[in-house]
This record gives sequence, C-alpha cells and structure tokens, in this order.
Amino acid sequence: MSSINEQIVLQRIQTEMDRYLLDHDAPEEVLGFLHQHWARLLTGIFMTKGNQHPDWIAGWDTVNALLWSLAPKESRDETQKMLHMLPTLLFRLQEGCVALSISNVERDTLFSRLALMHAAVARVGLRCRNEPEKGVTNLTEASRADEKVDLSSLTPPKSMPIELAPPPETGMAMLMPELKIGDRVRFRQHSKARTLFLNWISPAGGMYLFGNDQGLDAITLTRARLAERFAQGEAVLVCD
Repeated sequence: MSSINEQIVLQRIQTEMDRYLLDHDAPEEVLGFLHQHWARLLTGIFMTKGNQHPDWIAGWDTVNALLWSLAPKESRDETQKMLHMLPTLLFRLQEGCVALSISNVERDTLFSRLALMHAAVARVGLRCRNEPEKGVTNLTEASRADEKVDLSSLTPPKSMPIELAPPPETGMAMLMPELKIGDRVRFRQHSKARTLFLNWISPAGGMYLFGNDQGLDAITLTRARLAERFAQGEAVLVCD
C-alpha cells in the first residue's frame, strides 16, 4: 500500500481510538500516548498483517488492559488481579515502545508515571474489603466488543487474554546484582541522582517497581532495562 493510504489508516485509527477513549477517565499523558504512539503501532500491524492477525487483537487488548489497570479497584481480589497482570501489560508496552523507536528518556518518563499511577491504585484497592465483583475484572475488562461502530475494519476486535512469556534474559543480566524487596538503588541520569527503594518484583522476575518513601517518585523497569542501567553505571546498589 502507498504511504498516503497508510496516513489515511492512521487517521482513521486515531479517530476510532479517540472515540474508544471517551468513556475512560485516564490521565492525559496516557490518552496522549495511546493516540500519538499506540495508534501508529496499530497502523503498522494493520498495514502489514491486517485486522485478523493476533498482533492486531493483542494491540487493542493492551489498550483495554492499560485503561482497566488505571481504574479504581473495588476489592482486594480485583487489586491482586491487577498486580498479577501488570508484568505482562508493562512488558507488552515496553515491546511496543521498542517497535516504535521511542527514546529511552521518553520511555522511562512514561513508565515512571505509570508506576506512580499503579502504586496509587494498588494502595487504595488493597484497603478495600473483598466484595462480589461487578462484571469482568480480568485483563480485558475494558472491552467494548458489543458496541456497534462505523469503521468495521479498524475497530477494536473482541479482546482476548494476554499470554506472554517473561522477557528473555540477556547477557547483561549477569552484571546486575541480586536484588530483594527493600534494597536501595541510586539512579543517575542527566547529572541528576535519586535513590529509590525496590518495592515489588513480578512473580517471573521480569519487572521491577521502585519508589521513594513519600510515594512521590517511582519507576518501573524490565529486567533487561534495569540490567542495562547497571551495566552503564546509571544504577548503583546502595549498601550503606
């Protein structure tokens, strides 16, 4: 297909994305990321693989999962489901950012903001009593598959559960110290340093969440990205 057709597809996907997001009270930076960046990823998938390929379905499923993960949780069980799916969701978002050639700086800024948002959702949700769940609260809870839309070839498909293997190990992982919950790591970037505590490691060990005491600063990194930070001297374990 020609480049002009690709631009038309992008515009139609962005229009559908905007309509799809109207009912969600997500932060502006998340909505902007989905409109500006994730729509481009979906465009590339549509142009090369069409709207029946698993990657197209997974791309929209990731949108559903991200929006649901940032919505308030009404029980501890629902919150635990969110924490359980978080590694897969963040890994998929990381893969998308790599495919889109988003810079490390912009990527880290986005994931730092997401870490703060998810930590806030988890703090409130874990205080809730366990009550009967309302509707579906799994990875695809935000799906609007029953809604009729005009752009039949470009609309979000009926979502499906995300099944992803943990991020593959890299040689740099050997350069990363063994970390445990509570460890302090000093991150340096652009002549600025900040010391954060390791708050959470995903069950498969592929994702790490760091934050400060006040909950005002946080960052989420894949194991590969964290190993890269240690290898480049941008992360140092604080032992004193």
